[in-house]
Amino acid sequence: MFLQVVSPSELVKSVGLAHTAAATSKEPIVINARVTIPLNTTAIGERNAYVYESMILEAPKAAAQAWAWGAALYWDAAAKNFTTTASGNTLCGFALEPKLAADTVSGLIAFDSFAAL
Repeated sequence: MFLQVVSPSELVKSVGLAHTAAATSKEPIVINARVTIPLNTTAIGERNAYVYESMILEAPKAAAQAWAWGAALYWDAAAKNFTTTASGNTLCGFALEPKLAADTVSGLIAFDSFAAL
């Protein structure tokens, strides 16, 4: 995965916690119905920093979907990609760059674990 956290460090919001599952660096994970992005690879129960708000770029994108600017984006935990399909997925941000259906990597995303609030 090539996901990049691109906000300046002082604008990246993260929280440190020990999760009950292993985490892979920069591969989004759902914790208590919120999508977060672990900054490090850790084993079960190890403390890690999890991003809950930032601009991200070059995240995996569902194929065959065109994204318009401002489109609501969801994390598909099964397919491990961002999608515009709400059903069965977790809202976590908005597209800041349009993408073509053939694209498999995102443009800029306003990532927010609490987007649904």
